Parts: sequence; structure tokens; C-alpha cells
Amino acid sequence: MTTHEIGPIAKKLIAAGRKHQRQQVVNLAAVRNARDQMRQIIDRAKPEEDIGTEYPGFAAYMYVTNWVLGLVEAVQDARELGRFMERIAQAEDAYMPEGPPMSPITRSMFWAWSLWDLTFGLKRESLGSIVLAISRVQGLDPTFLRILETLVESRLGLHVHEGMTDERIVLREMITGEVRRCVCPAGYDGRPGELWLARVLPPPVPAMDDAVVFATPYVIEAGRAAWQAYLDRTLPKVATDPRTAYERLMKRGLGERFWFEYVFEAYARHQPEAVFLMGLPDVPESRPHSPHYVERALEASSD
Repeated sequence: MTTHEIGPIAKKLIAAGRKHQRQQVVNLAAVRNARDQMRQIIDRAKPEEDIGTEYPGFAAYMYVTNWVLGLVEAVQDARELGRFMERIAQAEDAYMPEGPPMSPITRSMFWAWSLWDLTFGLKRESLGSIVLAISRVQGLDPTFLRILETLVESRLGLHVHEGMTDERIVLREMITGEVRRCVCPAGYDGRPGELWLARVLPPPVPAMDDAVVFATPYVIEAGRAAWQAYLDRTLPKVATDPRTAYERLMKRGLGERFWFEYVFEAYARHQPEAVFLMGLPDVPESRPHSPHYVERALEASSD
């Protein structure tokens, strides 16, 4: 489903909103407030104090994300969203996404998956795509809608650190080869040669120059050659075209919680600005918290 299509779940919610106008799906005052604050962010290229001042692109994405979270919270009891809420609750119980040391799954990674990646139905609707469809019907500001659409289409990626330029991090994505000059609001600059698992978003509007690493980055302590070999093994199972296969793999994995499971088992260590991982998704004994890794370590210690 493209982000311009309206899926069946979104259609039902829009119809319900029209039928019960006194209980609108979107609070119009909130819509106006969102529009006005977003316009302030874009026009001045810097947000209000309570949103953040150092990274205006990040602030714009965070504002839209928080607005969507608030809207989802307001309508979470809708019958049409029951499957989403159930799956999100199950994943939250399983992975306790509070970030290290409680869990290697950060809140930012968890909510990005919940809003933008988790899908249902033949049209693969996500909570984000549903909110986007409703927002278009309600006539939200076009800039706001474009930023929301970018978030809905966003995904994880595997990025090679290629150094710094003008105090910005240069990341080159594997498979696509796209090079982006990025800010990392988490505060981690990294080192050339590192491999990052991260959701990198383009500048939200043309007036802004920097792409945004939209969460604490996961730095994989494994060689690029090993990951290229993994992709060479895996992508043909996903789709014929390598780029299409890569984008699907990074968006949805090989299963609903694929990337959660990998991060959970691959966790090696952390610092406030980054989480470090070891191993490959299809080599269980390479991941420190995989049962296979533990069994192998026990066998080695008993020899």
C-alpha cells in the first residue's frame, strides 16, 4: 500500500468520525495547534524551547511523532485498532523497551516500530498510515502531512560511517549506496568504518540541510564483509530485486519482531549515546544473548 491509498481500517475510522461528528476522530483544536507550531518550526528553522533548539529537523520529526502518539492514545479503544494494541502490548511485555541496562530495546526504537512498521491486513496498514489517511481527510497543513508521510515510510538501515564533514556525520547506506550528512541528537559521533543500524530520516523540509539519526544508534561490532555476506544470503529470499528486498528486510524483517529479537540477543554493551551489538541475525552462536551462544560458552568452559 502506498501512503496515498486509504486502507480499509482507515476508511472505517473515517466513516465512524463522520457518522459521529460530536465525537470527532481528530480534535480540530489540536489540528490547528499542530499546524501553527509546525509552521513556526519550519519558518524559523528552530523550534520552541519545550521542543528543543539544537536540532530543528529532529524537533520537527519528534513533534509529529508525539502528536501521532497522542492521537493513537485517544482512539486506542476503537475496535478497529484492537489488533494493533494487542500486538504492541505483547511486544512491550516481551522486550521491556526502556533502553539499557533494563533492555537493549530503546523506547524510540519501540515506538517507531509500533507506529510506522507494524502492519495488518492485505493493505499492510500501520497506525501511522491510518493517522496519515485521517489527517489528509481532516485537511492538516501540507508540510505537517509531508513530515508525517516521511515517518510512515521510514525504516531501519545499515549505514557505514565515513567520517565527519562540517561537524556532521557522513553515513553511506549499504545496498542503496545513499550518502547522507547527518546529525545524531543522541550525541554519538562515532568513528569511520563503524556499521550503524539506525533509522535515518531525510531533512524534513528543503530549508533544512541535515538528515537525522532518529534514535540512539546501534553500532554493530562486526565487519562489513560479514554483513554483506549475510545480505547476499538473505535478500534473494525476500525479493528478486536486491534494493527492494533490502528495503523490505529493513522495514519488516523476516518476521514481526525480527529486529527486536536481533537487538535483544546481539546486545554487547552500551554508553549513554549508543548501544553496541555483536553478531549476525542468521548465525545464532555469534550473538551474545542467544541460547546457542550461551550453550557454546558453557561447553568451552567445561573443556
